[in-house]
Amino acid sequence: MTPAPAPALLPAAVGVTLGAQALVVLASLALSVTAALVLPALGLPKAAVGWYAAALFVASAAATLVTPQLVAGLGPVRLHQAMLLLAGLGLLALALGHVAALAASALLIGLAYGPANPASSALLARLSPPHLRNRVFSIKQIAVPLGGATAGLLLPALAAGLGWQAALALLGGVLLAAMLAIAPWRRKLDAGFLQPGGPAQPLWLPFAVLREGGPALRLGATALSFACVQFTYSAFVPTLLVSVAGWSLAGAGLVLTVGLAVSVAARLVLGWVADRVAPPLVLGALGVVMAAACLAGMGLGPGTPSWLALLVAGVLGFAAFGWNGICLAETARLAPPGRVAAATSGTMMMVYAGACLGPALFGAALAATGGPVAGLVLLALFGLAPLAWLRREAPQPTG
Repeated sequence: MTPAPAPALLPAAVGVTLGAQALVVLASLALSVTAALVLPALGLPKAAVGWYAAALFVASAAATLVTPQLVAGLGPVRLHQAMLLLAGLGLLALALGHVAALAASALLIGLAYGPANPASSALLARLSPPHLRNRVFSIKQIAVPLGGATAGLLLPALAAGLGWQAALALLGGVLLAAMLAIAPWRRKLDAGFLQPGGPAQPLWLPFAVLREGGPALRLGATALSFACVQFTYSAFVPTLLVSVAGWSLAGAGLVLTVGLAVSVAARLVLGWVADRVAPPLVLGALGVVMAAACLAGMGLGPGTPSWLALLVAGVLGFAAFGWNGICLAETARLAPPGRVAAATSGTMMMVYAGACLGPALFGAALAATGGPVAGLVLLALFGLAPLAWLRREAPQPTG
């Protein structure tokens, strides 16, 4: 059978990768959303959410490191099937309601989370026309806020109606069903990726791509800086609004939801813009917007009008969650031939570093000063830092 041309396969590739990643993101947030029910049942303190997240991201980083080998050995779609299988089993383990199963759940879902971006980038880079690349990658990247919003809306309702264990088991079954649903696309989309008997790719290949310097390293450094802002926003916005601005927990949650909702539109709009304007210029502008929003956040307090807090959160969500698709598209475009998965794995390792570094530094600043001002200034500096090197990627005037 003659394989379908790339343009005909592109919608299927976007659908498979977006849907699978959204479900894995949903699984990764399952404990965070249901912690108020799960942790008391297991006799664990609230801090266990942090332990779970730490274990999940350590497993994610390890899985990201080996993704180039997995793409070559399995193919990107079969790897997405494996991700859904592991995440589904992780939800089923969480539903068992046992401390050991909780730890197993973090490892399983973390192993599922790690390969998502490198595997999807390898597939989409092959199928995306150059003039649509940023839009395609940005559309796929709405999987993250989509999965997060779905977890926040769906899981509490299911847990209230079925009980938390049945709700988690049901979602685990949904992920296993999704694994089977994408199977018909495996042969067409994995064609050309499998390298049976080919040379083994070293585990340090993602770091080697970064170590070569140039655009790959600069994009990785940009990802680290912006991830510091993004993950700190997710981790601390509700807490700060409750403790500093005197908001209710429900109101603080609404602000975070607004930020995530805005980020869906941001990724779509910014991908379209980056296909028309040099992507480094778009990334630099987003860094400036992040910094401005962080500095504006210094003025939030008990007397701040709700509309102003929502505006600041929306602007920060637009910038702090809008850069990912553009950065990954540029990473894929500039990757050495045959190394898209490795280059993306390197970028994602920098993202995970930022996910750990940003919240840790902000928390330390918060503890040392007793207020958020120093931490917000630090985040503003992270937003502005990439301007120092992104200008080297911007198009230079001729003549």
